[in-house]
Amino acid sequence: MTETTTAPTIGAQGASGEQPPQETEQERQERIRAFLEEHSPDERARVYAFCNQKGGVGKTTTTIQLAGSLAEYGRRVLVLDGDPQRNATTGFKVRPPGPNELTQAKVVLDVLDPLPLIRETKVPGIYVLPASIDMAGLSTALRDTGAGLRLYRIMIDKLRPFFDDILVDQRPALDMDTDSQLVGCDGAIIMTDVDEWSMEGLKMQLAQQKRAMKRAERDDFDVLGLVIGRVQKPMGHFDAAVYKMLQNHPTVRCLGEVPVRSADIKEGRNQGLPVCQFRPRTDTADFFRTIAANAGLVKAA
Repeated sequence: MTETTTAPTIGAQGASGEQPPQETEQERQERIRAFLEEHSPDERARVYAFCNQKGGVGKTTTTIQLAGSLAEYGRRVLVLDGDPQRNATTGFKVRPPGPNELTQAKVVLDVLDPLPLIRETKVPGIYVLPASIDMAGLSTALRDTGAGLRLYRIMIDKLRPFFDDILVDQRPALDMDTDSQLVGCDGAIIMTDVDEWSMEGLKMQLAQQKRAMKRAERDDFDVLGLVIGRVQKPMGHFDAAVYKMLQNHPTVRCLGEVPVRSADIKEGRNQGLPVCQFRPRTDTADFFRTIAANAGLVKAA
């Protein structure tokens, strides 16, 4: 089912036709900080990574869409874009920082205040901490500090008081930056797809998480489950066998699947909106609501 109506424009100019006065960057930062500090949630944020060292499995798509699902429940969500490709940033129509601006890499490495990085989106309750191109060398820089495994945790802990949920979109890698991000999280949702290498990739991801937590002396990391992305049916015999193995994985429960629904998702992304806000009465939106409920992020309706 595809809904034909599109979402109304959010943040449009007023009825008089006058554009609102432009804020300076300093004014924007102060306004966002004041709002976040004044309206802090009662509990510190839950933090979950969306991960797989394999690319193209739907990590960024699912991060964006689950942010939309959580926002429907009135939760304040921060999408932390941990990938220098910056797709979770631009997917909300947020401008990535330039080379002469404060960036996520600088905040992490120099242990700076992360709040000036926070950007609003078109969706009330969803914020973005943008990625930037200088993160391409972040893994090496973290390793060179000798304390890189804990630096993301320091930044994330500073953000926890201001949000209900922090969703970390990781780049497709097993490296120091992704390990540091994981150590800053409470748990993870592992993205996968119906592919020849899916089971092996899942095994590698779990092993890497175990090694990172051992080095960080943590035993409380929670893998919420796996999500099978980009599902296309009907399947051939081999893909059907892989699909069945993923659905019935012996140690990681399957939270749901995301069939290919490129029109709903791409058109929403073009407007900077998750599908739950862009076309809320579609089965595409319902797929992500189901995943959020199965993961325990929200209560099922």
